[in-house]
Amino acid sequence: MKRILLPVFLAVFSVSPLWADELVATTTQELPVETPSEFGPHQKWIERVEGTLGIPASSDATSALNLGAGGGLAFGYRLNSHLSVSVSTGYYQYGLKTVPANYVGGFFSYVPLEMVTNYNIGEGTFRPYLSFGIGPAFNTYNLTSSSNGSTLQTNVYETSLLISPAIGFLQVIDPRAAIFVEARMDMDFRANGNSVGLNNGTPSIFVPIQAGLTFFVI
Repeated sequence: MKRILLPVFLAVFSVSPLWADELVATTTQELPVETPSEFGPHQKWIERVEGTLGIPASSDATSALNLGAGGGLAFGYRLNSHLSVSVSTGYYQYGLKTVPANYVGGFFSYVPLEMVTNYNIGEGTFRPYLSFGIGPAFNTYNLTSSSNGSTLQTNVYETSLLISPAIGFLQVIDPRAAIFVEARMDMDFRANGNSVGLNNGTPSIFVPIQAGLTFFVI
């Protein structure tokens, strides 16, 4: 009896490592690990939120305006893994360096409403990109005065053409999210800037430095 059991015992233990290896291989194949660079075939819609440091760049803007601040939102659609289109808006405000006589303050601001095309470069988690936006800008020229303890606002409103090429990069941190940093050049073809020290008839150029989050949803 012992002579019979011994070969059976050895046969069972010699087969068990092979069975264990096969089980591990099967488990590994059935449970793929998703990497952050994989957005997934159904994540077509994009939402983006950003904060902005605005830098006056053209000669009239640098002489008349201080550094500005603002923020923006965008909603878009991914055409493929590299190309997307979106609608972008925001608010950017710049204080005056020199306030005209009889006034106590003032600013220049604009609200863009642009169609933006974005092209990502590469397939990894770190992706440089180029973008181009065009649309109207809703400008406000503000001067503030004070009389008898009351504050009076004088605003001039204008709609102009805005063209905005940009370069940036995004870092994927999750299959549904990425952080980004972007430098954009806003060319605002405005016309009514004399009241705040901007030249009329020439585009004012601003460079918004932006950082924020992009979400890949639905």
